[in-house]
Amino acid sequence: MKRVAAAAVGVLLCGRVSLLGQAADSAPVQTVRIDAIAEDARGRLVGDLKAADFEIHEDGAKPVDAVQLRRAEGPRLVALYLDEYHTSRDAVTASLRERLIRFVDRTFDPSDLVVVMKPLDSVLAIHLTADREAARRTIAGFAGRRGDYEPRNAYEKNFMAGTPARIDAARMQVAVSGLNALANQLGAAATGRKALIVVSEGLLRSERRRGQELLATVDTVARSAYRATVAVYFIDPGGAADTDRGSETLRALATDTGGGSLTGDIDAGLQRVAAELSGYYLLTYQATHVEDGRFHDVQVKVKRAGVRLRARKGFWAPSPDDALRAAILARVNDPVKPPPPEPMRHLSPLIRPWVGLARGENGMTRVTIVWEPAARIPGERSGHTPSRVQLTALAADGTALFDGPLLPTGPGVVAAPGLTPARAVFDAAPGRLRLRMAIEDVATGVLDRDVRDFAVSDFRRPVAIGTPAVLRARNARELRLLGEEDAVPVASRDFSRAEHLLIRFPAYSPDGGAPSLSATLLNRLGQSMRELPVAPAAAPGGDNQIDLPLAGLASGEYMIEVKASSPAGEAKDRIGLRVTG
Repeated sequence: MKRVAAAAVGVLLCGRVSLLGQAADSAPVQTVRIDAIAEDARGRLVGDLKAADFEIHEDGAKPVDAVQLRRAEGPRLVALYLDEYHTSRDAVTASLRERLIRFVDRTFDPSDLVVVMKPLDSVLAIHLTADREAARRTIAGFAGRRGDYEPRNAYEKNFMAGTPARIDAARMQVAVSGLNALANQLGAAATGRKALIVVSEGLLRSERRRGQELLATVDTVARSAYRATVAVYFIDPGGAADTDRGSETLRALATDTGGGSLTGDIDAGLQRVAAELSGYYLLTYQATHVEDGRFHDVQVKVKRAGVRLRARKGFWAPSPDDALRAAILARVNDPVKPPPPEPMRHLSPLIRPWVGLARGENGMTRVTIVWEPAARIPGERSGHTPSRVQLTALAADGTALFDGPLLPTGPGVVAAPGLTPARAVFDAAPGRLRLRMAIEDVATGVLDRDVRDFAVSDFRRPVAIGTPAVLRARNARELRLLGEEDAVPVASRDFSRAEHLLIRFPAYSPDGGAPSLSATLLNRLGQSMRELPVAPAAAPGGDNQIDLPLAGLASGEYMIEVKASSPAGEAKDRIGLRVTG
C-alpha cells in the first residue's frame, strides 16, 4: 500500500534514465541509460548490435560506454487505460473489446502482471496482478462516453457538474491523473521497460487555473513515463485524423517515450508491444549535468543499414525536490529497523563468573572469563545443576568478541585443545563490555540467563597490575597440574584449609621493564599480617606468582594486597578470600 500511495501522490521513484552522478559541487558527471528498439524491415528484433553501431548526440556527440541487449527478466508489466471519457460510444465495438481480451489472455505468460484501469477507478486501487479474470471483466464493461454527460455515480454528480466545457475539463484532469498514477505505479513495481497502452480518441490540453498548479498534466505524464521506464502506446479506436480531438497529444506522448501509435491491425500492434517488452537495447553514456530538473534532448542513431531504431527523445534530469522526495520515500518504504532491545541486566544466582584483565596488543586489553556453579544452599531440593554456559561478549558497538560454549572451571582444570573450553580469552578495547550467558543443564535446557556489564580497564598507564588469577589445588596431583601453562583459574573465593593456592598476576612498567613487586596478607579489617614472597615473571609482562598454602591460616576472611612500583608510579590491587575449616 505504501508504494500505491506513493504513486498516487506522484512521487517519482525510478526512471527510463538512471542518473547516478555525484553532487553538483563535486563532480557533476552522471550515467545516463536509454532503452531503444532496433528492428529490421520486417519488424523483427535485431539482436547483434554493438556499441560501435550506435551514435548518441546530446550537446554534441557522446561516446557510447556500453550496449546491452535486455531480455525479459521476470514478469513483464503492462497497464491498459480505457479512456471512456474521451472515446465515443460507436468507437468502442464488441470487436475492439474482443481484441483487448484476447491480448490479455493469450499474449502474456501466466507470470506476467497486468492492470486494467478506467477513469472512475481509484488510483489507490491500482494493483498489478496475474489474475486475468479481473482484467477481462474490466475490458468487457468498457463503453465510450464522449459527449455523454449523464452522471454515473455520486462523484460525477457532486464534482463533475456544470456546463459541458467544465465537465470536459474535469474529465481531462481525471484521465491525466490516472495515466500519471499508472506510470508511477509501473515504475515502482520493477526496473526495466514497461508498457502503458492508452485506448482513447485523444486528450485536449486544458488551460491551467489558479489553485491547480500541483495537478497532473500531459507533461507530467511524459515526465513520469520517462522516469519510470514506461513506453506509452496509443490506440485510437475511432481511427479519425481530426486533430481537434487531441489525438496528436497522445501520438506525441507515445513517440517521445519510445512507444508508438498502434494503427491498422490492432492485433499485430498489440503483439508488437509484447515483443518489445521481451527484447530491447539499453545504451549507457556519461553526461555532465547538475540536478536542474530540466529536459535534455538526446538523438540516438544506428549506423547499420536496414535497421530501424526507435528511442525516446531525451531525459529529465532530477531536481533537488526529486532527490528529496526519493530519499523520503526510500525511508518510508524501507525504514531503518531499530536495533532489538537489549535484555535487562540480571545476575543469576546459579553461577559465579570471574573476569580477568591484562595488557593486550596495540592498546587493547586481554580479557579472560571463567565460571563455576554457585554453592548449593543447604536444604535446596532443585536437581538442576548448571553444566555449561553459552557466552556472548559484546563490545560497546555491538560487535561480538566471543560467542560460544564454556564448561565450568575448578581445581586442577587444564585447557585441552579441541575440546569445549573452560575459559574464554579475547581482546577488547577499553570501555563497556556486555556479557550474556545462557546457563544450561546437562541436557542443554536453559536454566537461567545472566546479563551484566563490565568495565574494561585501559592498561596504557605508566604502572599497572593485571587482575590476579587464583588457581587452587586440593592434593599433590592437582598442585602438579597447576604448573601447566594452560592451567585455568577458578572463580570461587571460598577455600578449605587443606587447599593450596597459586596466585598469578602480570605487572607493567614503562619501557617494558619489570617493576618492584610486593604482596601482603591482610585480615578482614585490612590490617597487615605478614609479607608474602612474590616469584617474579621469567619475562617482562609475564605472570608473577604467590605460593600460598592455607593450612597455616585460621578459618576466616582475608585479603591479599599486591603492589607494583617504579619511578613512574605505583599500582595496587586486592584479592578477597574466605578460608573454612
